[in-house]
Amino acid sequence: MIQLKKQFTLLIILIVIISCNTAKAQYDAMFTNYMWNEMFINPGYAGSRDAISATGLFRDQWVGINGAPMTQTLTVHSPFLDKQAGIGLSGMRETIGITKQTYFMGTFAYRFKLGSGKLSMGLSLGILNKKDLLSNVQTDQPADVNFYTNTPLMTMPNGSFGLYYYTEKYYIGLSVPRLINNQIVPDIGSFTAKNTFDAANLHYFLTAGYVFNVSSEVKLKPTLLIKSVYAAPIEYDLSINAFIKEIIWAGLAYRSGDAASLLIGLQINPNLRIGYSYDYSITKLQKINSGSHEICLGYDFWVGKSKIVSPRLF
Repeated sequence: MIQLKKQFTLLIILIVIISCNTAKAQYDAMFTNYMWNEMFINPGYAGSRDAISATGLFRDQWVGINGAPMTQTLTVHSPFLDKQAGIGLSGMRETIGITKQTYFMGTFAYRFKLGSGKLSMGLSLGILNKKDLLSNVQTDQPADVNFYTNTPLMTMPNGSFGLYYYTEKYYIGLSVPRLINNQIVPDIGSFTAKNTFDAANLHYFLTAGYVFNVSSEVKLKPTLLIKSVYAAPIEYDLSINAFIKEIIWAGLAYRSGDAASLLIGLQINPNLRIGYSYDYSITKLQKINSGSHEICLGYDFWVGKSKIVSPRLF
């Protein structure tokens, strides 16, 4: 057992090193409540709550800036094959500037015991629908043919892969949330979809969290998200939440080079939770926006004869 723990520790260190040396040109959608949206960023999470679990999230980023990102996600997942596997569905609708895109993914995960916890490996496959509203661009040349027509709605393949290890006290995950780079490019008077795979330019997300029992009525849950993207600095999110009397969530978060956040939530019953976060920009953007808002809602349905008697903390 000690040797197994040592091997797992070495694996985690290796994951961190790889994450810190691999990068990409831009980041995927960001979430302040990433700890409640793990299924969307890591397919290895599917089925790990041992319940049919549904989570919806709405994010309105940089309010006051025209064309700022607006994102909605919905995930549903469940244990499968006597809880040895997990299946799930996830979707996202996002608007960024003139780009509108929608993801739909199906997920399968398989898990097995490792030490005191379980290691789950998951794969998601699906499609991206994407359209650029070029005619909405205001240029200094009203007759600019490059912005005369919108691109057609393009349907392109994509997928994601993830590893997720969890025990009753902590979890750690590594995921590649987008395996294919999808682009719409001009092609002699029309547009074409360009789908490329480049192993050297994959995104890597590393997540981790731990639950401390401070007292019989208070638990602390620090979490971490590290995002590694090629040709860009490493970005990290840190948060700490207090869970009070199994009812109230309250915490603070920090996103490197971007924002400080306030998080609050209610565990209405063991099945139902709702959370809200507010991001205050710490960059020059703070002068032209009034922050970012995020709302998430989650519900767990019990499976079979077992009932959810206490809320799951991750």
